Amino acid sequence: MGIVAQNLREYAQARDFYQQSLAIFIEFKDRYSQALTYHSLGTLAETQENYTEARTNLQTALEIYIEYKDEYWENITRENLERLPE
Repeated sequence: MGIVAQNLREYAQARDFYQQSLAIFIEFKDRYSQALTYHSLGTLAETQENYTEARTNLQTALEIYIEYKDEYWENITRENLERLPE
C-alpha cells in the first residue's frame, strides 16, 4: 500500500503505511523486511527532499543488507546514498 500511495504522491499516507509495516516487522523480528521498509522510507524522504531522513533510513537499510550479505540491495542502496546531496 505504501508504494501505491507514494506513486500517487500521497506522501503522508505512504509514510504512515511504511511506519505501520516497520512496526510489525520490528515486532516479529523480521530484519530483512525492516531493511526493505527502511529503504522505502529513505526513497520517500529523498522524493520530498528531506535528505537527512533519507540518509538515516537508507543507512539503516544498508546495515541490514550487509548483515544478510545481500549484495544486490547493498549496491542499490549505496547508489541511493551516493546521489543524495550533502
